[in-house]
Amino acid sequence: MKVKSRQPMVETTESVTIPGDSMMRVPIREWTVEVTGGPDKGRHVSALSGLIRVGTDESNDLVLSDGTVSRKHLEIERTPRGLILRDLNSRNGTFLAGRPTLQAFVEPGDKIDLGKTRLTVKQRSHTTEVELDLGDQFGELVGSSEAMRIVFAELRRVTREDLTLLIEGETGTGKELAARAVHAYSARRFGPFRVVDCPALNEQTLDRELFGPEGALATARGGVVFFDEVAELPASAQARLLRILESREWTPGKRLDGRVIAATTRNLSAEAEQKRFRQELYFRIAVARVRVPPLRTRKDDLPLLSRHLVKSLATPIELSAQMLSLLEGYDWPGNVRELRNVLERGALMQATGNSSWLDLLVPTEQKSDRTSLLEVASRLSYHEAKDRVQNDFERQYLAEVMKLCSYDLKQAEVHTGLSLQSLYRLLKKSGLRLKDLKNADSLG
Repeated sequence: MKVKSRQPMVETTESVTIPGDSMMRVPIREWTVEVTGGPDKGRHVSALSGLIRVGTDESNDLVLSDGTVSRKHLEIERTPRGLILRDLNSRNGTFLAGRPTLQAFVEPGDKIDLGKTRLTVKQRSHTTEVELDLGDQFGELVGSSEAMRIVFAELRRVTREDLTLLIEGETGTGKELAARAVHAYSARRFGPFRVVDCPALNEQTLDRELFGPEGALATARGGVVFFDEVAELPASAQARLLRILESREWTPGKRLDGRVIAATTRNLSAEAEQKRFRQELYFRIAVARVRVPPLRTRKDDLPLLSRHLVKSLATPIELSAQMLSLLEGYDWPGNVRELRNVLERGALMQATGNSSWLDLLVPTEQKSDRTSLLEVASRLSYHEAKDRVQNDFERQYLAEVMKLCSYDLKQAEVHTGLSLQSLYRLLKKSGLRLKDLKNADSLG
């Protein structure tokens, strides 16, 4: 959308009506997961709501160094019924009170063993009041669950202040949608929204894409600069960005007039602690923090969310009670992005009279050995089958190419003949992260 350069100076004085602009307060007890035995003894993480993830991967909330612990080992979620512990298909298992456990309710004082590490669940005796938004939508984010209404309240609050904001969450949860909603309901809503794809940046493109006269920082006047996957920002860029945020000048004498919002799938606090991300920059970016919960922890939002997504599809789709029940039985590792893709494909297939499209929810590797991808695809129309095979091909091809190129994007750029930007977009579309591919390779 083209923005008139002078118009915002008048229009930004107008009031903004924010959806769900009313709140209620509910008492919640803060809970903690603490390492009480093992190499990381003393390390802990606390939360008022939502989810705590534990493992050796940097994306976890509680990051462990214990080599006997899986990358994504377990998670503990606060629900209206209590705290639920889930093992995430770990290699060495999760043990509650000495018994192997896949899923169970846990209470304060419970001991959880994973590898050489022991965790203890704790809960404060007093409560803290948390705000809940009374609406079920904020921008394009949709949900009526308590977890999402807490997110809406937090986002609504930060629209009123021009603070730097860090949005955390797994791939596909809607971090960019959250950033766009904050922009849309803030005083900067008439300014541009500039996206910086941090993993696609290198020393040759930094000035052109970020720091130069036509870069995002210079052209975001009156608007927002959104750093997607900020943990992947090159080290040299981190130092320069820190100086800019401290001085509020993108070059000497030229003032920075853009709000910085960043997003990450990784635990940026742990990254800064381990010196893999500049700590001073982390503190500058995370003045305000919001976590968007994964879809598997708010499945009661699926009917509302699915109906919202269906409205934007070019081809209509009927959401029956049976279909919604099947959707709720799936864990959605790709979160809302995966749900949208499934509904898009389902709409095309349903339009041709094919009722077996929900079979596509089951990953190919989980089907029986007798059911090959070709056998699944042969039940579909030509275009439907081509779409399914192409998606699986892209994912497998990219994973193999990155392994062949030692996970170096520049080498992969030469090997594939794709531009760096196209390669990064395809990796993101397929839900592939270089760090995850490397770890899978080292474990295999």
